[in-house]
Amino acid sequence: MKETVFEITKRRTDSLRAYAAEKNIDAVFVSSGPGVRYLSGFAGTPGDASLLITADNAYIFTDSRYTIQACEQCPYYELRSAGASDFSKVKEALPSGTPVVGFENLEISYNHFTRMKDTFGFDNFAGIGTAIADLRNIKDDSELEYIKKACEIACASIADTVPYIKDGVLETDLATELEYRMKKHGASGPSFDTIVASGVRGALPHGLASSKAVRSGEMITFDFGSLYNGYCSDMTRTFALGDPDPEMVKIYNTVLYAQMTAIDAYRPGMPGSDLDKVARSIIEEAGYGKYFGHGLGHGVGLEIHEGVGAGPRSGSMLVERTVFSVEPGIYIENFGGVRIEDLITCVDGVKTVLTASSPKGLMIL
Repeated sequence: MKETVFEITKRRTDSLRAYAAEKNIDAVFVSSGPGVRYLSGFAGTPGDASLLITADNAYIFTDSRYTIQACEQCPYYELRSAGASDFSKVKEALPSGTPVVGFENLEISYNHFTRMKDTFGFDNFAGIGTAIADLRNIKDDSELEYIKKACEIACASIADTVPYIKDGVLETDLATELEYRMKKHGASGPSFDTIVASGVRGALPHGLASSKAVRSGEMITFDFGSLYNGYCSDMTRTFALGDPDPEMVKIYNTVLYAQMTAIDAYRPGMPGSDLDKVARSIIEEAGYGKYFGHGLGHGVGLEIHEGVGAGPRSGSMLVERTVFSVEPGIYIENFGGVRIEDLITCVDGVKTVLTASSPKGLMIL
């Protein structure tokens, strides 16, 4: 039976409680947007709500703009009507005595921390490091459902956009069309600024759409994603408009082979650095090693970059229920570039390419 929102958020909150108990932490204060959403279900503007979690209670603090929304979205949490950073109200909800308060030391500013410390009037604080990020790294069924839907939207949207790729069309117009299609298919918006890089601009791994017109004979890279119920998708497809340079065809086929080989090689629990090595060795053997300058992939969820990584120096283990990208690329300055990206996961030993419905053999338009 499908879990209710109450059950999901209680389970996640209890997992953080277990961490806190192990570290002798009496209460945890959470203020980061992704942390608040993951634990409570609150989908308001990041920074406009915070949480206090104790052994026996769970509170959400937000102001009058969001109190109705918080009551509807966060049934497990007790609402306290207050600003998200009204530490005097948070102090009132702390356990009696001088409790040890855990806080997101990797997420808040020094000023935020000192104000909290001054208001609470004691020094019993403990940074929780990556505790919430570690919980978020392993996706539950509801999260996988939302990411899968975000991927389906992205795949359908790029298919709808392909007919608009014509000589003389501006990169920005193509990005606008793609983002419009994502919203038409049910996304709340793009999960990050859409990349459209044609011709020599293809050598820019993060080349945001510009006023450049695409031209016949060029390769065109689209890196994009949709946002669905707070969760991201991320994928990249590279197309050829007219007959491409033979060298670009070789580069495309090299990237495609490296990407598909890496996906096939993935096994749950393997180090991210090992998976990176699979793709990187193919690109190096083809003579393009120095033109692949980034890691093979990154985790995706509530944030477009989160959790695990797959790079040469990655210490991550690619365990089951992580969702991550596999995106090798080759980028040659003043010539062009190619990247191909899919999201993958594995549940109960079954590996799934979440963006598989979008073809990735070289498409010449």
